[in-house]
Amino acid sequence: MLNEKQIRVLFSYCLMVMICMQANKLCAQDKTGATNLKTEFNKNKEAPKQKRLRYIVKNDGRKILYGNKCFLDVQHAMGFEFLIQPKGQPLNRNGLARDLHNFGVKFILFFRNGPFWSITLRKRKKECRKQSADFVG
Repeated sequence: MLNEKQIRVLFSYCLMVMICMQANKLCAQDKTGATNLKTEFNKNKEAPKQKRLRYIVKNDGRKILYGNKCFLDVQHAMGFEFLIQPKGQPLNRNGLARDLHNFGVKFILFFRNGPFWSITLRKRKKECRKQSADFVG
């Protein structure tokens, strides 16, 4: 025979099944012209696709054209951004942790943008420097 705990579980299960069946019937009925609760839409088509940016950590901003909109757009198109963390800053990573993090990001960029992504980046950086008159020589 069933004990009290098993009866409670069986009762709650039956109750949940009946509630789900009623909710399904309500969603299927659309006689009054009211809003159909079963409206389906494809989230992937309607929502804009966002790239998750990766960060390459640098100690100084000498060669990364920080603040140059053209070069920032190039970085975002490739799926990363340079992050400047000067030494002595509280959240600065030590050398080994920073290098391991940067290695992981560059490894992902290798497969996302191809094996010559760094050469392409240097070429585009040079073009952005020329466009914004940051280039000498």
